[in-house]
Amino acid sequence: MNVGILERGHELTVVAIVSSSDAIEIISRTLSQSGDRLSVAVDLAEGLVRISSQVPDVAFVDVSLGEGAGLAVLHHIRALAPHVTVFALTSPERLSLGVQAASLGSAGTLVMPLSGDELLNALSDVRTRLAERGEALRLQRNAAASERHVALVEQVAEIAEAGSRREAAERLVELLVNGVGLVSVAVYVPAAEGSRQLMRVANQGNAADCPSFCDEMELLNYARDRQLQTLRLALKREQSGVLLLGRTLEGVDAEHSFPLLSLLAAQATTALALLGAREQSHRGALKDPSSSAYTFAYFVDVAGREMDMARRHGRRFALATIGVQFERALKTAAAGETEPTVLVAEHVLAAVRDTDVLARVDANEFYLLLPETGGLGAHACRRRVLNQLTDPASNVPGTGLVVTVGVASFPHDGGDLSRLLRVAKQRAESSLNSVVNRLNLRDLSIADLVDVLLAQPMSALPSAECGVESPHYIELPAMDLVGLALAAVSEAWRAGQARVVASVHAGISVGGAVRAEHARDGEGLRFDAVDVSLQPGCANLEVLCVIAEHSAYVLLGRHDGNLVRAVHAADPLLVDLVLSSLSIATDLRLND
Repeated sequence: MNVGILERGHELTVVAIVSSSDAIEIISRTLSQSGDRLSVAVDLAEGLVRISSQVPDVAFVDVSLGEGAGLAVLHHIRALAPHVTVFALTSPERLSLGVQAASLGSAGTLVMPLSGDELLNALSDVRTRLAERGEALRLQRNAAASERHVALVEQVAEIAEAGSRREAAERLVELLVNGVGLVSVAVYVPAAEGSRQLMRVANQGNAADCPSFCDEMELLNYARDRQLQTLRLALKREQSGVLLLGRTLEGVDAEHSFPLLSLLAAQATTALALLGAREQSHRGALKDPSSSAYTFAYFVDVAGREMDMARRHGRRFALATIGVQFERALKTAAAGETEPTVLVAEHVLAAVRDTDVLARVDANEFYLLLPETGGLGAHACRRRVLNQLTDPASNVPGTGLVVTVGVASFPHDGGDLSRLLRVAKQRAESSLNSVVNRLNLRDLSIADLVDVLLAQPMSALPSAECGVESPHYIELPAMDLVGLALAAVSEAWRAGQARVVASVHAGISVGGAVRAEHARDGEGLRFDAVDVSLQPGCANLEVLCVIAEHSAYVLLGRHDGNLVRAVHAADPLLVDLVLSSLSIATDLRLND
């Protein structure tokens, strides 16, 4: 059946199987006036092919064709197009064939020679029946959609029973993807009470690439550039967040989906507002019930007070976001075992100071507040947390743990809590693309590490779009390389305190040049020169590591006479790895 006919009520598709030229002429002239589409076959075989390929709404069949074979064709037509309406054509001398055709399922018999009025009446009857059938289908579809809508609204109302807004947002995303048929969904809520910054708390589909933190205008621009839709979670004066929506799946009725989305968004606004009020009323609960970490609500309060004091007294502090992912689902621990996320919290607390505040945001994320800590201290804390969680002696890695840590310091990386969390989270997520993870560089000696990086083709390294700068190859005269190293150290020190480790050897070296340039510099620059030239494979190494308030930088290479081949990158994980390798080679503690 042509569903379009049911909705439009015109433009029938007609196949006429008739050999009479007079009948073909009157049928063609009549259908050209009615606007219907006609296909003519002059024999039965051709007619069956046309019916099979076009699946018409109406078929006119001369049942006298082929010495009565036209009657037998009626069975085949109904098999090829079950919803086609068949009219038998016959001559006055063979009216008995028309009677037999009626018993075989034809809707009527037209006696040739045909008249235009007879044809128009026949087509009008078909149009009426199809319209009635289309209206019935429309009503059935609307009834089914209404039932589905009611069920979805009831499910949205149930998300108010979730334990947190994040959990409620995750349920909402699943409902919109599975119930409405959206390809991707992301839910944004205010990052903190009264904040204009939005935080992504749940997503599914390709929405995983959307911003973690942003304001509403940034989100609108992001959606416009990627042809996505936004829908505010708002009801009168209540503002609970924003939905970022992808297109609907192919075959889903988009016309009915988007009015439904508005209804569901209004219902979700109420549910999220209730959960927000519940979280606010529970701010006195300091500790997360399942771990040693604090609650997110308490973290927001403490961070807000810390930021106020930092602004008032010119103090510094830093934030870290810690993401944990397990290679296999671990919803609950087995009998007698400690929940994996509880172990994560215990290991993080073991790596930080007593004055630092750890909060559990959800099962896969923690936030860490570092009072009286600048950028260098934040980098050191990030390194300790990573080492603690990835220590082979720990029980946590046995569960298949992947850890990402990102840090941000006030005021270098932002002047409000939302901005700092956004920067830290972006750095944590982008660290997955570090060359250290891409090439599995851990446990290499410093000499092997340099050789592996110098031997890699550019295609094996992460692109600049990954958020972490990939190593870039350079080939420079030794004096030009020294100039590059001195510029990197000066830039780092100009931004505040800096930590520098560089290699020295006989002749012109990066470490020797840095030591000579900054020998009389004041406080704020800590410099260590290391000599690894006597280690196997290290006679011609050039190494520079710089950790600054706002970033980290590493340069690794080998000199050959006056020419140096090297790689350099702003990659904190690679800096950590190089410092660790140098510590092993020199028996010094360079990454403290």
